[in-house]
Amino acid sequence: MNPDAFVKRGFAFIVGGMVAVSAYYQASGVSHLIAHQIARDGAPPAPAATAPDEAPLSEDRSPSAAPILERNPFDSVTGPLVPPPSEALAGQADPSHLDPYLAPPCDTGRVVLIAVSEDPEWSFAAVEAEGGRTALGRRGGQIGGRKLEHIAWDRVWMTSGGARCQMQLGKKSGNDAKKAPEPQSRAPDPPHVTPARASGKSDVPPEIASRMKRVSETEIDIERSAAEKIFEQPEIVTNTSAAIPEMRDNQVVGLKMTIKPGSVLESFGLQSGDLVKSINSIDLTDPQKAMMAYTRMRSDKSLSVVVERDGRPVRLKVNIR
Repeated sequence: MNPDAFVKRGFAFIVGGMVAVSAYYQASGVSHLIAHQIARDGAPPAPAATAPDEAPLSEDRSPSAAPILERNPFDSVTGPLVPPPSEALAGQADPSHLDPYLAPPCDTGRVVLIAVSEDPEWSFAAVEAEGGRTALGRRGGQIGGRKLEHIAWDRVWMTSGGARCQMQLGKKSGNDAKKAPEPQSRAPDPPHVTPARASGKSDVPPEIASRMKRVSETEIDIERSAAEKIFEQPEIVTNTSAAIPEMRDNQVVGLKMTIKPGSVLESFGLQSGDLVKSINSIDLTDPQKAMMAYTRMRSDKSLSVVVERDGRPVRLKVNIR
């Protein structure tokens, strides 16, 4: 049969069937919509939707490594890499750990002498502790229950129990500064002896110069009271002289002296340019031995100082009577 002839004959039936099918599906969809609406109206209201805890990452938001640092998945022993807020605040509460010059002054003690060298191992500080006793120390040593942390040209820093304090040269610390100085009775003048220097300007205090007597060019006598005064006031020596470690072949061979004319050390027979090798047979090529020599000088009855002068050894002697 010819399809065109069939369509022409049954055109009305074909259109009517399509309309019927369309009407059926339309009626079916409308009935489903009505049933859904009736069911929603009769159901209880649904709870309001809550926003998610964290907003989704937008394209403008920069990524952060904080979650990784807080979790620290690379090490199960160390724990989080970011310290807790309490520790961070504790570190910020003490600015002296950031800037040592903001450290508070030490409550006791006084720095009476500082000898600074380019090599920190050869830097020394004499600190007067409680009781008036002076102890010589270098970096890392213990003085009066504190650790000597660092030595500068005008101050030292001490630590105790994690707390840091500072002492300035010549200034008394907190509690010591508040104490009123006790009156001291003036000792009677001793019998006059021949001073070590007969002429020229002298920086030696008269009460010390009058207690010294020259025996020879390399030997001198000094009374114990005058020697004690020098130990109690080391600035008498440090203000007029300096000792610097002398290096040869990368080794310290002694202390090179720079001495002001008319000073105490010149009265003892030392000269500028002398290389001090030993004191009372204690070698001064090691900082620890140099500290030992200083500690023993106060109790020794005599000082035997070996220096190198113009390439030859010279022995100087100081008798403490």
